[in-house]
Amino acid sequence: MHIAVMIAGVADPKRPIERPSSGKWADIVHTPTTPFKLSPFDEAALETALKFRDRDPGTLITALVTDGSSDLALMRAVAAYRIDYVRGLCPPVGQRGNPAWLARHALAAMHQPDRPVDALLIGREHGDMDDGMTAAYLAEYWAWPFVSQALHARSIDDGKLQFERVSTGQDESIVVPMPACASISNDKNNRLRHPLMKNVMMAKHQQFMVIAPDTTDADTAIAVMHCEPPATSPRGHTPCRLLQGSIAEQAGALVSYLKSSSSSAEPHAN
Repeated sequence: MHIAVMIAGVADPKRPIERPSSGKWADIVHTPTTPFKLSPFDEAALETALKFRDRDPGTLITALVTDGSSDLALMRAVAAYRIDYVRGLCPPVGQRGNPAWLARHALAAMHQPDRPVDALLIGREHGDMDDGMTAAYLAEYWAWPFVSQALHARSIDDGKLQFERVSTGQDESIVVPMPACASISNDKNNRLRHPLMKNVMMAKHQQFMVIAPDTTDADTAIAVMHCEPPATSPRGHTPCRLLQGSIAEQAGALVSYLKSSSSSAEPHAN
C-alpha cells in the first residue's frame, strides 16, 4: 500500500518575523526569514500515515512538502520519521495557496512507477489561509473520493479505506474505494509521536529532491503589491476598561461605550 501525505509547513510561531536583508518587507514573500515548522494539521496527517505503517510494515509512505520545501530543517524533521520518500514541491510565489496549481503538479511529484498512490492524507488547512479547500479541490480535480476532517483511517478488505470523523452529535464511519483523498483534522488521538533519536541523526545527513516546475500560469498568479508587519501599540497604551456594578449596569455601560465609539467613527458611504 502506498500512502502519500502532503505537508505545507507554517512559519515558526515562536520566532518573530525578521526584516529581509534588503530592508523591503515585500521581499519576505520570495525569501522567508522565519524557519518553518509542522502545523498541527500537518502533524495529524503525518501521524495518520505512520499508523498505516504500524498496522502493515510493508506500507510505503511518501511525504510531499510544499510551502516549506525551501527549509532544509523542516524536510529533515519529516524524514526523521523514517519516511520512504521525502520530496519537495516548490510552488512559485504567486501560486502559493493555489490548489489549482497543486492539482496539476502534486500527483506526478508523489508518483512511484510500480506503486501508485492509494491514499492522499492532507491537513485540513494546507497553506490556504484557513479556507480548508485544498484537499477537496485536489480530490475533485483527480476524480477521487473525498472525506473531509477525518480523525482516523485504516484500510479494509476489497481495496477500500475506512475513515472516522466526528459529526454533529455523533461519530461517522465512511468507507470509500482507493485511491482516495482525505483532509485530516487534529485530535488528541492523532497527535504526532516523537521520532527515534537514531532516525533524527540519520536525517541530518539526508538530501532531498525539490521539484520547482517551470510554470507559465501568470494569469492565475497572485502579485504582492505591498507588505509590512501590522502596527503595534506601545506597551501599556492599549485601551482597556473594566466594567463595574451589576449585570444590568455593566450592560448599560457597554451599550454607552459602543454608541460613543460608533458616533466617533467615520461614517460609511452608502
